[in-house]
Amino acid sequence: MSGPKVALVEEFTPAQVEALQRALPGGATVLTDAIGAGTIGQADYLVIREASLEDGALAGLSSLRGVVTIDSGGGAVSGETCDSMGVWTEAVLSPGPISVAEHTVMLILALFKRLPTAHRRLMDGVIVDGMEPFVTDQINYSYNWVGLDLFEAVLGKTVGLVGVGQIGSATARMLVAFGVDVVYYKRNRFSPEEEQEMGIRYLPFDELLAESHCVSLHNKFTAETEKMMGAREFALMPEGSFFVNTARGRLVDEDALMDALHSGHLAGAALDVFWWEPILPDSPLRNTPNLLMTPHTAGTPAGDTVALELGSAGRIIRRRNGATP
Repeated sequence: MSGPKVALVEEFTPAQVEALQRALPGGATVLTDAIGAGTIGQADYLVIREASLEDGALAGLSSLRGVVTIDSGGGAVSGETCDSMGVWTEAVLSPGPISVAEHTVMLILALFKRLPTAHRRLMDGVIVDGMEPFVTDQINYSYNWVGLDLFEAVLGKTVGLVGVGQIGSATARMLVAFGVDVVYYKRNRFSPEEEQEMGIRYLPFDELLAESHCVSLHNKFTAETEKMMGAREFALMPEGSFFVNTARGRLVDEDALMDALHSGHLAGAALDVFWWEPILPDSPLRNTPNLLMTPHTAGTPAGDTVALELGSAGRIIRRRNGATP
């Protein structure tokens, strides 16, 4: 018996198509450019990222059993029409937003653990209290030999998320798993049921700043949000708190951020995005204390992201193909 036929109605690179093919069940055929080639009518499954199919086109696919949509694109099909045809639908969660959320959580953890200071002291050969090296075992070891004054767990800390779309929501889920008290601010508040399901709570913007041990930005950049974090906002944050931005650089008044770090009001900050990218060679950010920077690498590369998405789509089809849709 021949394997299932999987139709792509958009153009993908050969490497991306190969990622889908590898994930599909054995014997599966990938129909590329299915509309242009006139082969879409043979499809057992569709994979859609940017394209959309009208109800009439769907209704003509008599052998169709399932549709996988990739949520990072704008493509869609009518769930109601698919239901009426007995066709299942399932969405692939894009690794792009997840990658940014992972990077955000990594930066938050690094700040609480004082990772930049710990790494610098270790590499500089700092050893406090006259400790002498010895071979360690389960009982005997040298604790904090670089002499960090403070390093903390995130368990029980309050982290404020400003803007909770795809990335902010993924970040919230990860932080909740660490036992963090996650508060959020967004223009359109979630329903009480959604807040309970996500395990987060709403605060007005200024209250969120005042109550958070760490604030993380996830807003889009617009004319209204430019420099939404400035001197006033940093002053509202508690002494010794942290700030993270993996959204867009122009959301932040970088001069005000540097002032808050130089004064010690903020214990640390982490940036993956900047006003100037790459940052200027003489940027004072390079000499700002307790500032951790990454070169806009939170999200996965676009080509890799699509290949990962198509691989996930293939695994969904493989799983579904082994069951009764």
